[in-house]
Amino acid sequence: MIFCAAVFAGGPVTQTASTDKTFLDTLERWLSSEREILVLFRYAYAAGDRSFEFFSSPAALFERLRQLRRRTSVTAFRQAQLPVRGIVNDEFIESCMRTIPEGSEFLVVETVQRTAGRMSWFHNMAGETHAELREALEDSRGSPVAVGLYPPWLNDDPDVVTTYVPDEDGVVRPGAY
Repeated sequence: MIFCAAVFAGGPVTQTASTDKTFLDTLERWLSSEREILVLFRYAYAAGDRSFEFFSSPAALFERLRQLRRRTSVTAFRQAQLPVRGIVNDEFIESCMRTIPEGSEFLVVETVQRTAGRMSWFHNMAGETHAELREALEDSRGSPVAVGLYPPWLNDDPDVVTTYVPDEDGVVRPGAY
């Protein structure tokens, strides 16, 4: 295991490498008991760029972890996230408007990658108002999406874990996100 201690307002915090066996075993165990897990990737020094991706197999998740740039923050959620699923049309939009309370932070994630040239990504949008929710869904009209309350990514607990991709020397050095 490789750890790095950082100091925050509450004191030192130990940070785990995404290559840590205990972390990888945890993900494998979660995927053996859950249909899928959501993973948030926050890219260091990338102006807040982030990606939300669903995984249903350890092999696919471990391959994705190997592809990440150093210092990427990786947050995995064991509990089901973004439970409203479907292809965006008028009926789906109205269902989401009834399901997500006004003023609650929400997340919309397309479940099929968008592609432009050699780049591909899972489009996502977040907000807090019904106007923003409607706009996010309209932007994904015709696409399959997952929608729900914004995942509790700041909570490290037994069902939410965060690690970081280590530098070339194996040391965790979180970046600016």
